[in-house]
Amino acid sequence: NMFGLLILSFTIGTIAAAAQAPPPSPPSPPPPPPPHILFIFVDDFGWNDVGYHRKESNSSAKEISTPHLDSLVATGVEFNRHYVHMTCTPSRSSFQSGRLPVHVTTKLSGPCDKNGAIPRNMTGIAQQLKKAGYSTHQVGKWDVGMVTPKHTPKGRGYDTSLSYFGHGNWGWTEVEWGGSENHRDTFPTDPSNVKGIVDFWNDDHPASKMNGTGYEEILFRERIQKILQSHDKNTPLFLNYDSKIAHYPLQAPIEYQEKFSFIVEDNRRMYHAMINFLDDQIKNITESFKEYGLWENTLMILSSDNGGYVKSFKGGCNTTSGTDGTDNEDVGHGTGCFNGEAGANNWPLRGGKYSMWEGGIRVNAFASGGYLPDSVRGSKLEGMIHVADWYGTLCELAGVSPYDEEAAASNLPPVDSFNMWPMLSGVNVTSPRETILVQKDLIVHNQWKYVPHGTVMIESERGGPVYPNMTTDSTGDWI
Repeated sequence: NMFGLLILSFTIGTIAAAAQAPPPSPPSPPPPPPPHILFIFVDDFGWNDVGYHRKESNSSAKEISTPHLDSLVATGVEFNRHYVHMTCTPSRSSFQSGRLPVHVTTKLSGPCDKNGAIPRNMTGIAQQLKKAGYSTHQVGKWDVGMVTPKHTPKGRGYDTSLSYFGHGNWGWTEVEWGGSENHRDTFPTDPSNVKGIVDFWNDDHPASKMNGTGYEEILFRERIQKILQSHDKNTPLFLNYDSKIAHYPLQAPIEYQEKFSFIVEDNRRMYHAMINFLDDQIKNITESFKEYGLWENTLMILSSDNGGYVKSFKGGCNTTSGTDGTDNEDVGHGTGCFNGEAGANNWPLRGGKYSMWEGGIRVNAFASGGYLPDSVRGSKLEGMIHVADWYGTLCELAGVSPYDEEAAASNLPPVDSFNMWPMLSGVNVTSPRETILVQKDLIVHNQWKYVPHGTVMIESERGGPVYPNMTTDSTGDWI
C-alpha cells in the first residue's frame, strides 16, 4: 500500500544518507600537561658578569666563566629589557605577589618587619599553582618576611622550603649577615666571637641538624636533588631556587677561588669565583631535570633580583684565614670579603644595585627548557618585562586565574601582572607592558625613563668594560 511504500522509501533514503555521512570524529586529545616550572633568582648579578653579555660588549672574557648559563641562553630566549627593583626585598616580593613593588614594598625589609614585606592577605604564586595541582618547593633566600606564619614559605603555599629569611647570611655558619663592614680585618663569624643569630630554616623550624655541615649553596643543591629524586614527573613541579650568589659576604669553596687567582682585586676575584660556582650549580640542577625525565616539559626562568653592586671597597678582604677551616666555621676557607659592596660590573649600563639607572633595575634574565617552542630558541626579546609579570604568566600556563580573591576581599591592590607567554612563545612580537612605575620618583615608559633632575648617588657612576677602571672619584668608587 501507499503507506508501506512511503516507509520503505524513507528507510532506504536514511540508509543512503548514513552511508554518505562522514565517520564520527575521534575524541579530542587531552590538553597537554602544564609545564614544570624552575624559577631561579640570582642575587646581585652584574649585567657584564655573564659570558653572553661579555661577548656582546666585546670586553675581556678572561675573568668570566659561565659556559652553562651561556648555553642555556643559546638554546633559550634572552630578555634584553627585563626589569626588577633596585634592591632585594621589593623584587622578591614582586615575584611572589604579582604586584609591582609600589603596590607591595619599595624598601628593604628585615625578617621581623611588622609589615612583613608582602601584606598577609595577598595570595602568593605558589598558592595559585597549588590550585592547579602543582608540587611546590622553595630553596634559598626568602627575604619577603616571616613576621607571622602566613608570611613564611609554608604560609605562602610552598610544600617544602630550605631557606634563610634575611638579606644575607654567612656561607658556612649561616649566621645572619649584619651588613657590609668598614675596614674590619677579622671575620665577624670567627668561632671565638660569634654572637649573631643563625638564619637557616627547614620548612617551619630551624635547620639545626643541617646548620654548619657544609657550604650553604651545596646544602641547597642537596635539597634540590632530594626534591627531584622523589618527584613524580606526572605531577607538575614548581621549584623556586633563590641562590645566595653573589650577595655579600663573598665566600666560595677554595677550588673556585683558585681558578681566578690571576685577578688581583680580592672582591672581583671572589665575585667571579661565586659566579663560576653558580654556573656549575645550575648545570647540576638542569642536568638532573634531564636525568629524571622532567626537562622536556620544563619552563626555566632565570632573573637577577637587581643589578650588581658597585660601591666602595671600604677596606680589603680577609686573606689570613688559611684553607683548613671546618664546615662549621667561616674562617679557614681562603679569602672572604665583607668590607663594602664592590666587585660587580654592569657595563655598559649605568649604575648598579641601589641606583635608579639601568644598571640597578635592568638585569640578566632569560628563559630556557624543553617547554619552549623550537621556533623561538636562540632569540632575544626586546619587549619590556617586569619580574611581577611571571605571576600572571605562570598562572595562565597552569590553567588558573591570576585573580586574587583574598586580596580583593581585603581591599588590597590587585595583581599587576601581564601574561608574557604569547610574546615568549612567538605568537606576538611586542610586549603587553609599556610602563613600569618603579617607585614614586622613577618611571620607565617604552624607551623613556624619568629620573628627577639632579639625582646623585654613589651607585650611579658609569662603569667600564674592564674592572676596575684607571680612575676613581673622591669617594673611592670606580667610575
